[in-house]
Amino acid sequence: TLSSGSLTQNFTLAEDVIGLEEVVVTALGITKEKKALGYSVQDVGAEELSMVQQDNVVNALSGKVSGVQVLSMGGANLGGSAKIRLRGANGMTDDQPLWVVDGTPMDNRSFSGAYDGRDYGNLANDINMDDVASISVLKGAAASALYGTRAANGVIVVTTKKGSPRQSGIGISYSSTTSFDDILIMPKYQNEYAGGYTQEWITAVDPEDGKTYNVLNMAADESWGPKMDGTMYRPWWSWIHDDFTGDGVDDYGTEVPLVPQPNNVKNFFDQGMNQTHSISLDGGSDVSTYRLSFRNESAKGVVPNSQLNKSNLGFNGSLDLTGQLKSTISMNYTNTAGLGRPANGYWGANPVMSFNQWFQRQLDIDKLRKYKSADGSMYSWNMRSPTNQKPLYWDSPFFSVYENESSDERNRLYGNFSLNYTISENLSVVGAIRADMYDFIIEEKTGSMGLDPDQYSMQKRSQNETNYEFKANYTQSFGSIDFGGLVGGNYMETSYNSNIATTSGGLSLPGFYNLDASTDRPSINTYKSNRAISSTFGQATVGFRDFYFVDLSLRNDVSSTLPAKNNSYTYYSLSNSFVFTELLNLPVLSFGKIRASIAQVGNDTDPYNVGLTYSVGTPYGSSPTLNVPNTLPNTSLKPSINSDTEFGFDLRFFNNRLRLDATQYTSVKEDDIISLTVPGSSGYSTSLVNAGKFTTTGTELLVAATPIMGPNYALDLTVNWATAYSEVNELAEGLESRQLFRAYWGTFLFANVGEEWGALKGSGYKRHENGEPLLVDGNYQSENNLWFGNVLPDYTGGFRMDFRYGRFDIGAFIDFQKGGQFYSITKKFGAYSGMSAATVGDNALGNPVRDPVLNAAGEEVTWVNYSDAHSNSGGALIEGVDESGNAVQVLRDAYSALGVNQFYFRSEENLVDASYVRLRELRFGYNLPESIIQNLPVNQASIALTVRNVAMLSMAVEGIDPTTASNGHGSGFSYWEGGMLPSTRAIALNLNLGF
Repeated sequence: TLSSGSLTQNFTLAEDVIGLEEVVVTALGITKEKKALGYSVQDVGAEELSMVQQDNVVNALSGKVSGVQVLSMGGANLGGSAKIRLRGANGMTDDQPLWVVDGTPMDNRSFSGAYDGRDYGNLANDINMDDVASISVLKGAAASALYGTRAANGVIVVTTKKGSPRQSGIGISYSSTTSFDDILIMPKYQNEYAGGYTQEWITAVDPEDGKTYNVLNMAADESWGPKMDGTMYRPWWSWIHDDFTGDGVDDYGTEVPLVPQPNNVKNFFDQGMNQTHSISLDGGSDVSTYRLSFRNESAKGVVPNSQLNKSNLGFNGSLDLTGQLKSTISMNYTNTAGLGRPANGYWGANPVMSFNQWFQRQLDIDKLRKYKSADGSMYSWNMRSPTNQKPLYWDSPFFSVYENESSDERNRLYGNFSLNYTISENLSVVGAIRADMYDFIIEEKTGSMGLDPDQYSMQKRSQNETNYEFKANYTQSFGSIDFGGLVGGNYMETSYNSNIATTSGGLSLPGFYNLDASTDRPSINTYKSNRAISSTFGQATVGFRDFYFVDLSLRNDVSSTLPAKNNSYTYYSLSNSFVFTELLNLPVLSFGKIRASIAQVGNDTDPYNVGLTYSVGTPYGSSPTLNVPNTLPNTSLKPSINSDTEFGFDLRFFNNRLRLDATQYTSVKEDDIISLTVPGSSGYSTSLVNAGKFTTTGTELLVAATPIMGPNYALDLTVNWATAYSEVNELAEGLESRQLFRAYWGTFLFANVGEEWGALKGSGYKRHENGEPLLVDGNYQSENNLWFGNVLPDYTGGFRMDFRYGRFDIGAFIDFQKGGQFYSITKKFGAYSGMSAATVGDNALGNPVRDPVLNAAGEEVTWVNYSDAHSNSGGALIEGVDESGNAVQVLRDAYSALGVNQFYFRSEENLVDASYVRLRELRFGYNLPESIIQNLPVNQASIALTVRNVAMLSMAVEGIDPTTASNGHGSGFSYWEGGMLPSTRAIALNLNLGF
């Protein structure tokens, strides 16, 4: 017996050689032994999840589960979205899995724009990571079928920590983490040429002293200007009567040397800081258990004026009421408040978009910090001329973050209450009510006195989902046969409300951000929806002599979003597990199992897609109006169906020191619900139809080993690896190709029959039959509608190392991806505007590429054959073949060769290989010894130094992080980046105490 206050107890544990008693949480919260599962389920424990504190529970899964691909919006995003994809693409629509926390389905929608806007995160961010005991990933239909319609793309099952009986007292745990964030990856900028369209200096006359000065073309938002060689000139701020240097002196008339500012963009960002405090109390007896937790996270972002505060309050409890009747409760409340969430994408309010695409490389970022005068007028580097200081294209970046401000607050409550009545030793019934509700308020401002008209908008969104669930469980042993049965039902109802109001025509009173200040009638958009699903389900499990297990489940859903004649649909799963080492005695093989399953799951559509519904339009005078929908109702719509087959094995060798788990699967999706264009004569533009067939095949591997193990030390290694191929078998009748999405200024995403989902199409090089690009009259020849690669990776995975020696522990985690492509607008615009390092350097003759192109006579020309060029010629070397296939080498002026031509004619140049290898996590931990603890009022203490996003070990284009190429989150498609916030590295110190 342990007494309260005991410091250290030593135990000798019997080694579980085979691991037969390992259990995992499956569908509907059912706990099963892993050996009995006939399908793949991979779980991640609390220790692995918390090795390094993550800013998003989705990011915590990256690389840790085979077949999981995570796309993030970037570390600088401060609570931003992360998208998760299980086993490749799944049809024509979004492919996000269902999240379930302690049996309660949880909304995980993302509040971010498809092209631009602010990213307010995905709702799984509301999960308290310190409360998570484990996460089980149900990837296939056999594993997830019992969850029904919303489980068509898999299920993420989160199990939280519970209280446990104690001899006496209350268990108290406290943890504190302080982390510091800095920019990790940024584009590579050139530091040789200043702002302007040409290298020629221009001059301006000061109206006050009448003198002529060198100036740059401040109206230009490109950097093709003069060489930064120290020439004296007057910068933009020296034409304004104000103190920009902070010395109390008017800087008007100041001349400075034109020199590079290599860190001007990096110095825009602050050092971020995150402080997290978490405390939990737990305890109980034979009659009741409880766990109460509270966590607060306060973050200051790397983008100036960005803050986030999040508080979580959680309670788990159980009470044995009568010996036969037991109640459980789980409640979680989250409050999230953000200020100044950074802007994303190709949008004027996003300063990072300007830095990467439209800027001047000589700009001193510190001079930009003073962005307004004492009377409130705004300053900008992008003034039209020294005497006309109104900006042409861009406000100051500090105006953008301090005046174009946003604030948001989300309150969320989710949890469940259940009663479990044990009728007999073999029979029990459970009734549960599960709820998830939130309200979300967002306010956004476009600052007065800026380039764009001032504006104010307010969004109010709320959702309430309630599930009423009943289950009856029966277990019985018949000699060598063990039987388990489950029947039940669930009724789900969801209501969603959205109100968005925006001022129009500017504000009648500058700086007064209120709907009442709208100059014109505000724009108001209101949306309400309700949805219900009534379900019945059953499951039967049979085990024979502890070596053969078979599991059969059935579920029927009746959905309110489908036509009455098609709204009831039934699907199934059948799985088998054969533990052959129960029959064979193999010295090397400690445990061996083969498994196989088939399953089917259906999916419905959003509310009101099958009926004729009207939306509120712009009032006509004082009269309200209604808009006829653009989508033709389809009263014959059916649910889409996913059919899966899966085979795998689990082998463990050398007393469980080596494990190999492999899965091969095929998933077929048919009758996907998609929108197709219809003739305009119908009065509609689109119609929802059932169409298409998509087949995904894949392989998943898990290898785990403990190559070194001793009395007080051990080395554990784990590798996850997965590949998936998603083929488009059919589209609608007569349709061989369908456009899914278009990125800004570039490539299109397609689904083509007979090819892998996610093909990319755009403009590129016209090529000779030998494959070389055609180069005619000094120009590459271009061609539209070319097919390129694919957005999906060839394979993904992760490698984890844990080493423990005495009281020390060291951990490292690497994740990786091979293949796939993304479209980079940063690369495209960075070259066009002369910002990119790719636009400078020396050519093959050893001369700067931006120097004039010279023919043999020394005359300046646009292009020249390389063999005819003067030895002092500048220009970029471009190579190809003529129409006869003969090799051609040309020196072309840098602006055309490196900038404008690729921008307008060849999106192919801006497709980037998405392969990477990243050292994602490092941890150095230490458990304090008893000699120290006995002098403290604690019975356990540990400290750890951790690093998140340590380094990108390999990537295709230096400075562009492929893991943040996630524009398009709001559309469901993420394959391009432009104006993305940079990724960050976080170094943290963590303290854990137990009382």
